Amino acid sequence: MPQKKAPTKRHISLKLFIVLAFVSLGALLVVGNAMLSLSYFVTGMDSSIGRQMDKVVENYLRDPAMATQLFDDYPITSSWSEQPQVVQAAFSQPPEREGMIHKAMQQQSLIHRPSAIYFALRFTTPSGDRFMSHQVVPGTGPQLLTQQRSSLRTLLWISAGSALLLGLAIWLVMRRVSRPIGALGKWARGLNQHSLQEPAPDFNYPELNDFAELVRNSLTSAQRGLEREQRFLRHTSRELRGPLNEVRDNVELLSRLQAAAEQQVDLRQLQALERIERASETMQQLTETLQWLSQERIDQLPARPMQLDELLHELVDQMRYLLRGKDVDVQLKTDVYSMILAEAPARVVLGNLIRNAFQHSNEGEVKILQLHNCVRVSSRAPDVDAQEDAGYVPGLQLTAQLAGKLGWRYLSTRKDRRHLAELWLQPPHADAAARRG
Repeated sequence: MPQKKAPTKRHISLKLFIVLAFVSLGALLVVGNAMLSLSYFVTGMDSSIGRQMDKVVENYLRDPAMATQLFDDYPITSSWSEQPQVVQAAFSQPPEREGMIHKAMQQQSLIHRPSAIYFALRFTTPSGDRFMSHQVVPGTGPQLLTQQRSSLRTLLWISAGSALLLGLAIWLVMRRVSRPIGALGKWARGLNQHSLQEPAPDFNYPELNDFAELVRNSLTSAQRGLEREQRFLRHTSRELRGPLNEVRDNVELLSRLQAAAEQQVDLRQLQALERIERASETMQQLTETLQWLSQERIDQLPARPMQLDELLHELVDQMRYLLRGKDVDVQLKTDVYSMILAEAPARVVLGNLIRNAFQHSNEGEVKILQLHNCVRVSSRAPDVDAQEDAGYVPGLQLTAQLAGKLGWRYLSTRKDRRHLAELWLQPPHADAAARRG
């Protein structure tokens, strides 16, 4: 039974992978830099407020009245309850440790800008402990804080500009790299036996040039091996044709001599002659298959309109001698259909299918069904151990190779001790036209 194909894994293209990698790295760097800069900005603003509150404390210790007048936005009270209500509401309890600045924010969420920021400080004077607070509301406050908030907006614009410049740089790099890679792929897809003789073009990068030379050398080696195989097939089929014709002529001569003889003919001699004739027919068919496989441009063979149903009836009648003495029932069902075919290779391929079914069937049914350009041949399959020895598998393989070279679709399956061969014939150049379309 045919093996099930493993599900095809979808791979991401190298170009898209590199783009995503660069974009992800760039986005990570930009976001990380923006968060780090924002942290430094907040820390700097807190430090600025802290230094300002220290300055207020120093002035208060020297001259409380003057400090209260100069720094009215930094209220100083002797008790926490005298601080503004908004400050008391922002902190759950008054500052306990002396000299430590406490901070609280009114903010809906982390992604929203705070609506207000509160600072509180407890310090000691000769007259006792004092409490000082300060509140920062966006849009108000000292000029220094306003400049710092403008700096934050500038920082965000710089981050956005950096991201755009990084994206532009990635696009330029990918364009620089993808062009030679695309040219390499286009060159590799267009290689043929003529372009392989020409040197590989320059792809700007030594690694790509080395890869192109490796591809060219590999395909050149494969092309030379294919040419050697074609020469071998061509010479082998030509050399076998003479001895086969001689064997067939002598078999025919022996048959005539036995028919003309007056004495009784030995049945064993007749059976031996029939076996020799069948073997020579099989060898001749394989020789013709090898000959067609050795052709370089089999798709340019002359073709003419043919009745596919009549051709099948003719081939079946020619090969019925293979069923002599066998309990085999042939069921042939055809559909009147005419198509343009190269006659010689069509006879070889269809003849191989029918011959293979007749020769390796000793009992049962051989079903041949033709519907339009599709031909199906079903027969009893031999045992697995005997397939190679009987020439069953090699015959099918040669038929499949020849059908593929002609651009015909061929499918061979085995199920429940029966073998099914399906062939879809196409007019010459039909497969090439389909690929171009």
